[in-house]
Amino acid sequence: MSKLTKFIYASDNHGDMGDPEALAALYEFTKDFKPDIRIAGGDQYDFRSLRRGVGTDKESAESLQSDIDEGKQFFDRWRPNVWLWGNHEHRLDAAQGAGSALVRDYCQGVKDHVNAHARKCGAKVILPYHADKGVYRLGPVAMIHGYAHGTNATVVQGLHYSPYGGALIHGHTHNLASIALTKHGGGNAFSAGCLCRKEDMTYSAQRLASARWGSGFVAGFVTAGGNYKAWLVHKMGDQWIWTKDLKTFSPKSK
Repeated sequence: MSKLTKFIYASDNHGDMGDPEALAALYEFTKDFKPDIRIAGGDQYDFRSLRRGVGTDKESAESLQSDIDEGKQFFDRWRPNVWLWGNHEHRLDAAQGAGSALVRDYCQGVKDHVNAHARKCGAKVILPYHADKGVYRLGPVAMIHGYAHGTNATVVQGLHYSPYGGALIHGHTHNLASIALTKHGGGNAFSAGCLCRKEDMTYSAQRLASARWGSGFVAGFVTAGGNYKAWLVHKMGDQWIWTKDLKTFSPKSK
């Protein structure tokens, strides 16, 4: 039997917007599943006071300290091997192009600090929020934070990034989806849900897409022979349900 490399992809806890219940489920599942690789799929920090167009509203006046502290606690607890920056972390880079020198220097300092903390916690790979350079590949499975929006985002990104017969896993849209791709060689695409508190993210209150948000993450394995299996682990009603053991079966030839 080919050796299985087990992985978990989890994203979008958004720093101090993290959902304690969803994070507890991730940590408990990780203990049960014992992955070889843990991929933090982006938006581990929220950085809402750095969003584009921020002005004189309440969010613009918020300190980042609680957000930074909570994001770092996620790295302390889960200790991902791979970190894919999301669009919220990218706000630190976006602030470098214009504006106050004090803000630019502060954002560069925060970027250096959170990257150094991630490496200290075991992140050997840190990729930018970049549609080309921000792709992590584990055998036949491609993983990104997410660069498309709307109801077809999972299909569009799956067709773009998944290799022949492989899969694509993304975050960003906060919804749960598992889709069989209609393409040569087949394939699958997964939207991993989120680990944040929907009710506290006030910017989404008038967005129809937020009605589809769901708590969850993706688990799976790849084999040395280039095969894979992946599935959603998510909240069902008020419970989380998963299996903790894997079994493979190879029928003997007659």
